Amino acid sequence: MWLIVVYIGYIIFQPLLIKYNHKLTNKKTIIISFFFFLCTYVQLIFCLHTTFDLIINAILFSCYAGTYWNLRHNLEFKTLNENRIGRKVGILIIITQIADITAGIISALILDNFSIIPLFIISTILMIISIIYIFLVKEKRRKKTKDNILKYFKTVPKTTLFHIFLKEASTVMSQLFSLYLFIYVSNTYSFAGLANFFLGLAGIIFTYFLSKKIDENREKYLLLSVVLICTIYLLKINITSELVLIIVFIEGFIKQFYKVVTSNNYYLLGHKLDKITYICGNELFVNISRIIIILIGFFLTGSLPKLMYFCIGLLILSGFVPFKTKK
Repeated sequence: MWLIVVYIGYIIFQPLLIKYNHKLTNKKTIIISFFFFLCTYVQLIFCLHTTFDLIINAILFSCYAGTYWNLRHNLEFKTLNENRIGRKVGILIIITQIADITAGIISALILDNFSIIPLFIISTILMIISIIYIFLVKEKRRKKTKDNILKYFKTVPKTTLFHIFLKEASTVMSQLFSLYLFIYVSNTYSFAGLANFFLGLAGIIFTYFLSKKIDENREKYLLLSVVLICTIYLLKINITSELVLIIVFIEGFIKQFYKVVTSNNYYLLGHKLDKITYICGNELFVNISRIIIILIGFFLTGSLPKLMYFCIGLLILSGFVPFKTKK
């Protein structure tokens, strides 16, 4: 329920970003994001007692994360172009992965041994430091765009939209897997943090070597990456012991293979449209896709493990649907 409310928040948010994008700057956007970041976690720590409170928390989080991801994508498109995009995406993924594995293991240890309050304080300090760097980035004044989100759906090929819909099963899987580990394997934050560490470490190693070689013939890697990632997902949800850490380490290699292939496609397609139109249109579509996948999957299966099997089935199908960058 929390995830669905978050995704609905993103859907409501995107048209507003299109409408007022010309009035926003990176500096204004990051300040808005930081405000909702504080509201999200203060409410989580001190005011979350009922189901209604949980819904409020999801709305606050969607405002925080929605502004953050739009800013991040906007900055990425300024750096990434069609020239050696695979290598550049690989570097970006590695930097993100280093932050992920560090944050995952440290935050897990803090939560298991102390409380969420010191974690919130540390996160807030890091967030403030990141804001300083955003203020150092020079940017041009934005022009009011004449495009709208409908242009995204008119421009992107229908087979590509279907592929993106199926691919979002991977996002749902990833966002639910830590919960799966907590319920079915080990109910400590440290175990989930350790799994995230192995996942990220393998991903960094693999991305460093793979991203250099994937700038040519990207499409030929798609089916192979889908088959490998689905195989590892099947193994992962059928092992309910600490041996799952070995599978997670192997997953780190394969998941980054899949991520580099699909991220390349994402940024290549983005150069066909006005950037804010593409970013908002894509965010709108992927979040609609996630809601549909969760609702259909949950009502068809009725349990978390079966929902994950459903996602694997959709992901397998995505390997047979081509990702076209133009009609």
